[in-house]
Amino acid sequence: MSLPLSTSSDLALRKDLIRLRMEMNRQQILYHAQPLAHPVQRIKSIMSNRGAASERHGKGPLMLAATVVLAVFGPRLGKVGKLARLGITLYPLVRKLRQ
Repeated sequence: MSLPLSTSSDLALRKDLIRLRMEMNRQQILYHAQPLAHPVQRIKSIMSNRGAASERHGKGPLMLAATVVLAVFGPRLGKVGKLARLGITLYPLVRKLRQ
């Protein structure tokens, strides 16, 4: 059985350890929330640039729908999701090369 913390330095070390663990947990939550936040920002930027700019870059309604679906279900699809996201990213370049 462990001995109770008796000295003030031991208590200070324990408080620091707890603070570090709480900060680590906060950073993990922020890290895991990023994939959820980035697709929303991407869709907002696409919608704000809609119109002539969207026609130039080939971001039509189908591309928007595919981006939303992959943002939601992409991580669950594993390698297929990664390849699909890569395809959506490279599609405007391939389309431009074809023209």
